[in-house]
Amino acid sequence: MKSLFPFFLFIFLISCGPRSLDDFQEEGEGVIRSLVQELKSIHKRDQLLAACPKLQRYFDRLAMIMIEAEEYQKKHGEKENGQNQLNHELSDQLRVELNRIYEIEGGRQIMEKCQEKGLHLLYHKFPQTG
Repeated sequence: MKSLFPFFLFIFLISCGPRSLDDFQEEGEGVIRSLVQELKSIHKRDQLLAACPKLQRYFDRLAMIMIEAEEYQKKHGEKENGQNQLNHELSDQLRVELNRIYEIEGGRQIMEKCQEKGLHLLYHKFPQTG
């Protein structure tokens, strides 16, 4: 029975994958909600430094979701429709928390370091043209 566990886990993970652009959007929003909650718990520089690995994972995951959604869209020819709307409330919450973190001594530089790998992934997947 133990040897079947990895097989069932694999099947479960595959079945839970995004099946439409809306699924990618929902997954991204979930990551952003988690990111906002993590940022809300940070009030000092040492807390920010301690949270860096976790924050970096959130930013990396967001980058991967964007890349996967782009690849899915190309592969399936699915066009974005009117339902794929930016969640303005969630976007505002993230902006407020990031601005607050930037006010912490060295906060902007620390956050930029946390975002570096995700931005690198996006840059190499979607290089600037012209």
